[in-house]
Amino acid sequence: MKERPIIFSTESVRAILDGRKTKTRRAMKPQPLPYCGFKYGIDEDGEWYELHHYKTKTNEYPMVKRIYPAKKLCPFGIPGDRLWVKEAFVCAAGIPELGGNCTCDEYVLYGDTAPVPAVYPPQKPKLTSPVAMPRDYSRITLEITAVRCEQIKSISEDDRFAEGYDSIGKYIDNWNILNAKRGYDWESNPWVWVIEFKQVNGGAA
Repeated sequence: MKERPIIFSTESVRAILDGRKTKTRRAMKPQPLPYCGFKYGIDEDGEWYELHHYKTKTNEYPMVKRIYPAKKLCPFGIPGDRLWVKEAFVCAAGIPELGGNCTCDEYVLYGDTAPVPAVYPPQKPKLTSPVAMPRDYSRITLEITAVRCEQIKSISEDDRFAEGYDSIGKYIDNWNILNAKRGYDWESNPWVWVIEFKQVNGGAA
């Protein structure tokens, strides 16, 4: 079992803690070439494989099966591996209204729990980017239960709910906010890793 970090937005973190989010989709980097047939999977021996079916304007090639070590496929891991969640946070040390003499190890606030202006005037504390979150501050650990790949527009209604969204429009908007500037906008229908998970710690807070 390996453990790796994964970044989630504050909205997604809340959905995970509420039990509404059990899947996440992440753009594959780099994107696979436009084969006629394309599939990743795990065969009967537990080996990850990649299937290619090459087709050009003049030739069509038979299906080829290639075996790869799992580490060369999904960068987030395989079923059984764990992910520790990185999210926006702020250390409460130095905030008098919250007991400014505390230490970071004792008191860390997160994007969904940081005080509102009425509690901490005149504005909410500035959150630190999740990129900077150290392992010790993470409050959620997830276990990967399944991994597959597909194109983003293949998302089903059940999957959309499992992503924590009540409408496909909201999901598309959020996908584009996070991914369009990276070249993986919804309309280009990029290939994505579909990662299913369960919490192994953390819960409604």
